[in-house]
Amino acid sequence: MIRLVLPSIAVALALLTGCQTMRANSNLSTADLGEVEAVERARFQTWLRGDPTAMNAVLADDALYCHSNGQCQTKQALVAEVAAKQRVYKKMDLIAMKPKALGPAAVMINGTVDVVAEAPGKVVQFKGVYTSVYVKRDGRWQLLSWQSTTLP
Repeated sequence: MIRLVLPSIAVALALLTGCQTMRANSNLSTADLGEVEAVERARFQTWLRGDPTAMNAVLADDALYCHSNGQCQTKQALVAEVAAKQRVYKKMDLIAMKPKALGPAAVMINGTVDVVAEAPGKVVQFKGVYTSVYVKRDGRWQLLSWQSTTLP
């Protein structure tokens, strides 16, 4: 019994120490997290407007955007598709959002969203959970990664 408990305690202590170290090194304030939340809300509105200029500004050059259907796109591919009206977002209602500092210039958001989008010949409607990762570059927050999953 002791042999089973000791490794578990060691793992728990390592995880706790790692979490405390990450929190101590994050250097992000509540205001910083609020700023990222505001960028995320504005980003949803940018997608609804289908505004390629604003999309280019909020997406990191090395962004990867993975849709709920498993399709992953680079920044360039996503912006081109929206600009050409091959994907039109009709609704992106934020249901819940929880930001978490990952370091001094990175924030992860876990959230829930209600989406309606149109592609040629079809309408996609779903509620999903998502993860966004934002990085602060050149003094502004940019979306580095998006991954969404459709809820059953």
